[in-house]
Amino acid sequence: MKFFTEEKKSGIAENVLLSLFIMLGLSLVFLSRYGFSDDFSVIYYHYTSPGWGIQWEAMSGRPVYGALRQMMTYTIGSVSGFSWFRLLSVIFIALYAVLFCSYLRRNNLFNSLYERMTIAVGIAFLPAMQIYAAWAMTYPFALSLCLAFLSFLAVSTNRGNRRVNEGLGYVLLTLSFFIYQPSAMIFVFFVFFLAFFDPSRKLSEIIRYGLILGAAMATNFLYVKIYTAYFGSTGRDGLEHHVFHKILWFINNPVAQSIQNYNIHRSTLYGVLSALLILYGIWYTPRKIGFPTKIVLVFAFCLAIYAPNLIVAETSSPYRTLVGLETIFVVLFFNGLFHIFRANYRYVFPFVVFLIVFSADFNIEHYIIAPQQRQMAELAQALKSVPHGQPVDFDIRDVDSAAYSRFRRFEFGGLSIDNSWTPKGMAMTVIRNSHLDDIKLTDGILVSSPDTKGVYYLRMKLIRNLDY
Repeated sequence: MKFFTEEKKSGIAENVLLSLFIMLGLSLVFLSRYGFSDDFSVIYYHYTSPGWGIQWEAMSGRPVYGALRQMMTYTIGSVSGFSWFRLLSVIFIALYAVLFCSYLRRNNLFNSLYERMTIAVGIAFLPAMQIYAAWAMTYPFALSLCLAFLSFLAVSTNRGNRRVNEGLGYVLLTLSFFIYQPSAMIFVFFVFFLAFFDPSRKLSEIIRYGLILGAAMATNFLYVKIYTAYFGSTGRDGLEHHVFHKILWFINNPVAQSIQNYNIHRSTLYGVLSALLILYGIWYTPRKIGFPTKIVLVFAFCLAIYAPNLIVAETSSPYRTLVGLETIFVVLFFNGLFHIFRANYRYVFPFVVFLIVFSADFNIEHYIIAPQQRQMAELAQALKSVPHGQPVDFDIRDVDSAAYSRFRRFEFGGLSIDNSWTPKGMAMTVIRNSHLDDIKLTDGILVSSPDTKGVYYLRMKLIRNLDY
């Protein structure tokens, strides 16, 4: 009896090819030397108070993320160290895509190799994934996705003891929530996928998955309430009281943003075309229920997958929170494409994959890496001219983001030098690694008021022309 059947060999080859392709496609992030926004707080606390991050993240319901963040704080004292954690994030993203592709193959879903690879690559290069790969601080978020998927697999398997499997699924999903709640909610996507693309499974099974999800969410919620009652709150956990207005915001922002999938430059034309493809994809899902019912169910799943963000009063939809919505819509988007171009899939799907990877690399290079490298280089040059013997701080008012990136939308095109908690970490990087130890910064990670007496303020809006 052969240990490796031809089917297993084919599956292994497919997984290796997929993982190498994703690693290559996202290699920009770990081959480039840069830091981004909150990354620099890691360097600041590396030299001042390495244990601070755990408490802050624990108050946000993310104690496991806080612990994983401390791995960075204890080990990274320069910008070059971030590359290793971005590499780790890319490995987690590749693992996540491989797990999903293997799931499709084992369950005879999307039998064509071209379709499976297109979907797997497609979910790995979504804008949310681009952020997870390009921002070192978010490296555990891709691990959270893997844990949520493993939780779904544990609950859905028919092997072994059902109660043990459900218990394991609950534990894995709770750990995923303790890393990052929006990425843990990807669990809802897999239930959605089962409901729409695997007609052999009964819709009543959704209740079972819902109970596991509810238990994990309740555990996270109770943890936050208990922890903050004793140790204080971040002030960002206020609940939303205007439900109707929040749902309107949800449709006009997170949903509309996610329908655009890979197009981060919001376009009405592209949005309409994408929405039509998504509707076409909904129509052709294998589940035999009425089209209006399918649309209602899709919207219900969208509400469920974004629930942690809907119940809080905060109204912001950065790309890192949209991974669940983006994944639901992009799978339906691809399903529509597959049914339109089924006769020419050998030519169309590789071209689509090329466009996806090209657009992702373009976004990462032009809206994250290049702007961050320019800011760091200019700050390093400016610090060489500050007066010695006088405390130095930073005036972050009126920084022109267009000077570094022509486009800005949430994380893409975002700056580091205009955040109150970032410039000191950036400066400390330069001071420590350029042996400028005679430059003394004011105390605390936050920049102080620009009118503080006895402090020299470097005006961040002028460093681009070295005119300060």
